[in-house]
Amino acid sequence: MQTDGTVRASYLDWTSLILVIVGAINWGLVGIGSFFDANWNVVNLIFGSIPTLEALIYVVVGLAGLYELYFAYQLYGARSESRMRERKTA
Repeated sequence: MQTDGTVRASYLDWTSLILVIVGAINWGLVGIGSFFDANWNVVNLIFGSIPTLEALIYVVVGLAGLYELYFAYQLYGARSESRMRERKTA
């Protein structure tokens, strides 16, 4: 991520965000499916026949979530720096 008063997201930032969103939607479907006694876990439905690949997908989505925590911290830092610059110029 680069900042110069604005935030520029890299391909890694966007990729991790997409993975986190897909993971959140999947968990939402799992929760809704549990009310209907149905398996709406999309990852399991697609990759369930290959347990190692299914587990790898969960790990990658989990790592993307951790990266998003880091990215959020970077955004907070960029916002704080921007406010500090505004106060100095005012």
